[in-house]
Amino acid sequence: MHPFLDVRKLTDEEIIERLGKAYTYMNAQVSLGHNPTVFSIKEVIQSLEDERRERMQNRMDDEFKKKYPEDLKPIELGKIDD
Repeated sequence: MHPFLDVRKLTDEEIIERLGKAYTYMNAQVSLGHNPTVFSIKEVIQSLEDERRERMQNRMDDEFKKKYPEDLKPIELGKIDD
Protein backbone atom coordinates (compact mmCIF):
# COMPACT_ATOMS: atom_id res chain seq x y z
CA MET A 1 0.00 0.00 0.00
CA HIS A 2 1.25 3.45 -0.87
CA PRO A 3 2.09 5.39 2.34
CA PHE A 4 0.43 8.66 1.24
CA LEU A 5 -2.78 7.31 -0.26
CA ASP A 6 -5.70 5.85 1.67
CA VAL A 7 -7.67 4.10 -1.05
CA ARG A 8 -10.34 2.83 1.35
CA LYS A 9 -11.89 6.31 1.42
CA LEU A 10 -12.34 6.44 -2.36
CA THR A 11 -15.50 5.48 -4.19
CA ASP A 12 -15.42 2.85 -6.93
CA GLU A 13 -15.69 5.55 -9.60
CA GLU A 14 -12.79 7.49 -8.08
CA ILE A 15 -10.64 4.36 -8.04
CA ILE A 16 -11.32 3.68 -11.72
CA GLU A 17 -10.68 7.32 -12.62
CA ARG A 18 -7.41 7.42 -10.68
CA LEU A 19 -6.27 4.15 -12.23
CA GLY A 20 -6.76 5.62 -15.69
CA LYS A 21 -4.81 8.74 -14.78
CA ALA A 22 -2.05 6.74 -13.09
CA TYR A 23 -1.54 4.53 -16.15
CA THR A 24 -1.44 7.62 -18.38
CA TYR A 25 1.13 9.32 -16.13
CA MET A 26 3.18 6.15 -15.87
CA ASN A 27 3.35 5.72 -19.64
CA ALA A 28 4.50 9.32 -20.00
CA GLN A 29 7.18 8.88 -17.35
CA VAL A 30 8.38 5.60 -18.89
CA SER A 31 8.87 7.34 -22.22
CA LEU A 32 10.86 10.08 -20.47
CA GLY A 33 12.98 7.56 -18.57
CA HIS A 34 12.10 8.74 -15.06
CA ASN A 35 12.41 5.40 -13.28
CA PRO A 36 11.93 6.59 -9.66
CA THR A 37 8.68 8.28 -10.66
CA VAL A 38 7.58 5.16 -12.53
CA PHE A 39 8.19 3.02 -9.43
CA SER A 40 6.18 5.42 -7.28
CA ILE A 41 3.29 5.41 -9.77
CA LYS A 42 3.41 1.60 -9.91
CA GLU A 43 3.05 1.53 -6.12
CA VAL A 44 -0.04 3.75 -6.34
CA ILE A 45 -1.47 1.58 -9.11
CA GLN A 46 -0.89 -1.55 -7.03
CA SER A 47 -2.73 0.02 -4.07
CA LEU A 48 -5.66 1.00 -6.25
CA GLU A 49 -5.82 -2.40 -7.97
CA ASP A 50 -5.66 -4.23 -4.64
CA GLU A 51 -8.53 -2.19 -3.22
CA ARG A 52 -10.57 -2.68 -6.39
CA ARG A 53 -9.94 -6.43 -6.32
CA GLU A 54 -10.87 -6.66 -2.63
CA ARG A 55 -14.14 -4.78 -3.17
CA MET A 56 -15.06 -7.00 -6.11
CA GLN A 57 -14.32 -10.12 -4.06
CA ASN A 58 -16.47 -8.82 -1.20
CA ARG A 59 -19.35 -8.15 -3.61
CA MET A 60 -19.07 -11.65 -5.06
CA ASP A 61 -18.99 -13.16 -1.56
CA ASP A 62 -22.10 -11.19 -0.57
CA GLU A 63 -23.95 -12.30 -3.70
CA PHE A 64 -22.96 -15.91 -3.06
CA LYS A 65 -24.22 -15.71 0.53
CA LYS A 66 -27.54 -14.27 -0.67
CA LYS A 67 -27.94 -16.94 -3.33
CA TYR A 68 -26.80 -19.88 -1.18
CA PRO A 69 -27.41 -18.97 2.48
CA GLU A 70 -27.16 -22.58 3.69
CA ASP A 71 -24.04 -23.48 1.72
CA LEU A 72 -21.42 -22.86 4.41
CA LYS A 73 -23.26 -24.67 7.19
CA PRO A 74 -21.92 -28.09 8.21
CA ILE A 75 -23.61 -31.13 6.67
CA GLU A 76 -25.25 -33.55 9.10
CA LEU A 77 -24.33 -37.03 7.96
CA GLY A 78 -25.66 -38.92 10.95
CA LYS A 79 -23.94 -41.49 13.12
CA ILE A 80 -21.96 -44.52 12.13
CA ASP A 81 -22.98 -47.72 13.92
CA ASP A 82 -20.21 -49.90 15.32
